[in-house]
Amino acid sequence: MNQSLIKELDNIRSLPEQYHKNVLYVSPKQQNNIREKTILFAGVGLGSVIAEAVLRIGFEKFILIDGDQVEKSNLNRQNYISDNVGVSKVNAVKQRLLSINPKAQIETHQLFLTPENMDGFIKRCDIAINAIDFDIASNSLLFDKICQKNKVPIVHPFNFGWAGAAYVITPESDLMPIKSKKNTRYELTLIKDFIKKYKKKKGLKLDWFEKFLEDYSKYSSIISPPQLVVGSHLASAIVTNILFSLSNGIKVKTFPKSYFLSSR
Repeated sequence: MNQSLIKELDNIRSLPEQYHKNVLYVSPKQQNNIREKTILFAGVGLGSVIAEAVLRIGFEKFILIDGDQVEKSNLNRQNYISDNVGVSKVNAVKQRLLSINPKAQIETHQLFLTPENMDGFIKRCDIAINAIDFDIASNSLLFDKICQKNKVPIVHPFNFGWAGAAYVITPESDLMPIKSKKNTRYELTLIKDFIKKYKKKKGLKLDWFEKFLEDYSKYSSIISPPQLVVGSHLASAIVTNILFSLSNGIKVKTFPKSYFLSSR
């Protein structure tokens, strides 16, 4: 065995053994940078999948906020098991993350973010993930505004079934507008925006997405947005890459530019 190569590899590999397979992709300096960043999860539905991915790559400081309990309908795409049904989402995610990395620092709050409590949480994080339901669109927009005021970058992840997507908002970028017709779900506005942005992209076929938009427009008044585990993991991959880049000074696309991955 080539001892000089082994020594060389040891010099560019992060010390904790659990991150040894990150070598050649992630430098020790980058690994340390992400370990020191505090990520705020405003909602741990889709956020539950993202949290595990970013923990596995090496982020170790989390603030998890969500007032919901796990429901059976979450199990098709969120990072929960049947034993978690009826349990606080933030507590279930914390237990899962600590089973992977017991040294992770995970703070949980079983509550919903409101105009009265947002500022205190935002001031304590380095990057925020805005997964607040658009049913309360004003709260989602206010969250972004407070983050911008505190110079905290925001990532908006989206599960579009067979696709995942994200917007990034920085202190310098535009804010994502919350505009939709009266009594129309904001998710319809988002889907239309992504179809418009990516429909003509070479090699990307979005017939399935346009058909979904047509069908969901019909049923949107009586159901919440249908989502798949595929979209959860695609969005998680996108967000993990974004968080790594933001933490290491690597340029990212900011709103109105976006990230979009389709499996079809």
